[in-house]
Amino acid sequence: MKAQLLSPNGALKTGWALTRKHFIVMLGLFLGIMVVSWIVSLLGGSDITSFRYWFFYIVSLVLSIWFGASMNKIMLNAHAGEEPSFSTFGQMLPKLGGLIGLNLMVGIICLLPMLVGFVILVAGLGSSLAVADFSNPYELGYTLGMMFSGVSGIVSILFSLVALYLALRLMFTVLAYVDDSSLSVFDAIQRSWSMTHGNMGKIILAVLMMIVLNIIGFIALIVGIVVTLIISAFMIVTLYEQIKASEQPTVADEAAAAAEPAPSEPENPAQPQ
Repeated sequence: MKAQLLSPNGALKTGWALTRKHFIVMLGLFLGIMVVSWIVSLLGGSDITSFRYWFFYIVSLVLSIWFGASMNKIMLNAHAGEEPSFSTFGQMLPKLGGLIGLNLMVGIICLLPMLVGFVILVAGLGSSLAVADFSNPYELGYTLGMMFSGVSGIVSILFSLVALYLALRLMFTVLAYVDDSSLSVFDAIQRSWSMTHGNMGKIILAVLMMIVLNIIGFIALIVGIVVTLIISAFMIVTLYEQIKASEQPTVADEAAAAAEPAPSEPENPAQPQ
C-alpha cells in the first residue's frame, strides 16, 4: 500500500507549491542560519591547535543539529497548512539532547561502511606501492590504476554503496523524531527504516530528481540554488508525509480489527432426556 501512494512527481509539485507560498520566510530563515554559522566560525578562528577553535567547532555542530531539526519541524508544519513560526526553534531545545544522540548514531551507522572501505583501499594502495618502481612514472600510474580497478578498489566502492543505502534508509529519522514526541532515538531510527522499506525505488528516483534540480539551480547562480534547495527540502518532507498518510489506513484497519469482539462459542443445545 505504501509504494502505491509514494509519488516523486507529486513531491516535486508539492515542494514547488510550498516554496512559492513560503519562499520569503524560508529564505530569511536559511540566510539567518547561514549568518549565525558564519559568525560562529569566525569566533573559532583558524588555529586548529587552539582550544577556542575546537570549542566553537563543537558549538557549530550543536547549532547545525538544532537548526536542522527546527527547519524540519517548520516545514512539517507548513506542509500541514500552518504558517512558519520562529517559536519552533524554542520548541526544539528540550529535544536537543536526543537530537544530538540521534545524529551521532545515524552518522556512525552511515560512516562505518565508508571507513571500512577506506581502510581496505589504503591497504590495497600500500601493497601496490610496495612493489611499484617510483622511478618509472608509467609503471607507477599503471600500479595506481590497477589498485583502484582491482579487488580493494571494487570492495571500497561496494562499501560506499552500502553507506549510501543506509543513509537513504535513515533519511527520515530526524523528521520522525521531531514529528512524533512519543518516539525515542531508537524508535525514530526504526521508524525511518520501516517507512523506507518497499519504497527505495521511488525514493532513489526522487533523490535523482533533486540532484538534477539542484544542478539546474547551480547553473542559475546563487539565487537559483537557494530556490532549489528549499524545493528539495520540501520534497523530502512531502515524501515523508506521503508514506505516513499511506500507512494510516493500515493502522485504522488494525485498530478496528482489535476492537471487534471475538465470536462467541455457540451454546450446546440441551440434550434430550
